[in-house]
Order: sequence, then structure tokens, then C-alpha cells
Amino acid sequence: MEEVGVEVPLPRDKLSTEPSSRDGGIRGGVVLVATGSFNPPTYMHLRMFASDWDRAVKLLFSLFPVELAKDELLQRGYYVLGGYMSPVNDAYKKKDLLPAAHRIRFCELACKSSSFVMVDPWEAMQKGYQRTLTVLSRIRNSLCRDGLADQGSLKVMLLCGSDLLESFSTPGVWIPDQVRTICKDFGVICIRRKGKDVGNLIAGSDILQGCRDNIISVDEIVPNQISSSRLRDCIKRCLSIKYLTCDEVIEYIREHKLFMEAEGGDTSL
Repeated sequence: MEEVGVEVPLPRDKLSTEPSSRDGGIRGGVVLVATGSFNPPTYMHLRMFASDWDRAVKLLFSLFPVELAKDELLQRGYYVLGGYMSPVNDAYKKKDLLPAAHRIRFCELACKSSSFVMVDPWEAMQKGYQRTLTVLSRIRNSLCRDGLADQGSLKVMLLCGSDLLESFSTPGVWIPDQVRTICKDFGVICIRRKGKDVGNLIAGSDILQGCRDNIISVDEIVPNQISSSRLRDCIKRCLSIKYLTCDEVIEYIREHKLFMEAEGGDTSL
């Protein structure tokens, strides 16, 4: 049930609004939006946004596949205005899901070193669960309403892994008409995960097949199977998570003793 009531301004501090940043972007501007639990965020989450190897090395695989998506879009003739991480609302009620305040802070710490990725806390701060289409629409409407982008040339695209793309066809998970709107009116940039054939996923869905020209698949050249659930498991087993997420997130987890099954557990991480 979507219950909207909390006004939260959309962050704009890292948006590329200078004309010089749009050189070569003959197909228009794109804003990337990654939704998810981020419980906690990992280097794979950040790697999705990555655009060049130097930056990836600097962040040790960088910020989630946002960086990968940016690179792909630049090669296709788009310019990237910015990217947003949107943590899911507490009402999602996923197992082991930390309160929104912690997950928002995780994302803020994780993207602090990025030149273009920001955190939009709006979804997490609402009174109830918000559908992905609502999140995408709000970001697009906000940017266009404030004159920061032209609705005719702006694309707000959902950035995801192939596991989420696969869930589009899982009965009861998504509303089919909303999947069609996301793919047709916004677009999807999908980072292929190991063992997932994006082409087959698209071919197996009438909705995805009908919107295939608006779904961009990106291969991860450096396979990375880091996941939030594996990080949580390591923490519960008192194993180090060094080099699996950024040091600031690790320090925050240690400071607040998050995901640790008992008080006084090993906090070396």
C-alpha cells in the first residue's frame, strides 16, 4: 500500500547541469536510479555505476554497477546527469532489514567518494511501501519541474541486476502494467549477473520483448558475486568484511554493532 506523506527534497549537489558536461551526448541526458535494500551496500552495488577503470581501482570496484552503466551510456551517445541510490521503505519487511535511518546512512557513506551518485531518502522515509514506478516518476517530475532537465530529452532509467529483471516475470511480485511503463516510458539498464542470460529473460516475457529496445544489457567484465546477504553472514560469523564494502560503512556497522547476533560479539570486521 503506497502511503505518501513526507516531503523530502531531491538531492542535486552532484548533478551535471553545465552545458560542457553534455558534449557528445547527442541522444540526450540520463539519470540512473538504483532501488534496493542496501542492507548493507557492497562494492558491487557501487560498481554498477562505474565509468572508468581508474575510478574503479580507486574505490576497489567503485560504486555499484552505476559506474558500469555510465560508461555504457556514454558509448551509446548519452550524457549522464547523475545517479541516485534509493533505499527501500521499512514496510518492505525483508528478513534482517535494518531501519531506514541506518540504510540511508550506509548509502551516504558508500557514495561519498562518487562524483555523480547521490542518495535519495524519499522512498525510505515515507509512511508506507513505495512502488519503483512511483520513485522513478517522482525523480523525473522533480527534475523537470525545477527546470534542471527537459522532459522531452531526459531519460530516468532504472539500474538493476539481471536478478531483478528476472523478477519482472515472477507472478505476484510486480504489477504487469507498471513493468510495461517502467520499461517503455523510462527504460532499464541491466547489469548481467553470472548465470543469467538477459537475452533469454527478455525473450521469455511478452512485456520485456515488446520493450526490448529500451532495455540495455551490460556485461560485467570483472565478475563480482559480492552480495549484502553474504556480508551479513560474514558479520554474524565474526569474519572480516574488509574490501567487500567501503571502510566508512564497516566502521558504521562496528560502531552501532549492526547485524551482530549478540552484544559483545567480535567487532573487528
